[in-house]
Amino acid sequence: MTHTWKISFGGQASDTLVTFQQPYHFFNDSPIVANEPEVLYGEVLDFKDTSVLFDFLEFTQADISELLEVDPSTLFRWKKDEKKLSKVLTKNILDMDKVIAKGIRIFGSEAALAEWLQASNSSLGNQKPATLLKNPYGTELVDQAMEAMSWGAIL
Repeated sequence: MTHTWKISFGGQASDTLVTFQQPYHFFNDSPIVANEPEVLYGEVLDFKDTSVLFDFLEFTQADISELLEVDPSTLFRWKKDEKKLSKVLTKNILDMDKVIAKGIRIFGSEAALAEWLQASNSSLGNQKPATLLKNPYGTELVDQAMEAMSWGAIL
């Protein structure tokens, strides 16, 4: 979503500031250029760029292949060939990334979030939140649980 802001201070000329949602929040610190909003709606990730996210989540090769719905042997080839992910997989991974960024803000640190992600949670059916992140529907459940925590619910 793009927002255009006209800012003026007193009688001075106004400045225009254009902002939009940055697709990378946690695992990729690539700056997004405001003149290129098409980056938001069509860019795909390189498979190799996902390693920081998967390492944070402590995903094994089997976990990654389950998430990406490919055979584990395919992952090795994707690394070697610098494979680009599909738009759907990119969106799913960026959704996970947003949830992680939100969690860091809620928990106050990466370490505290990592501990919560790896612990069984009764409000999530005694599953680990990190396990649920392997499914787009589970990502939404983890996001809802963190949102509830940010409002004071104990989960």
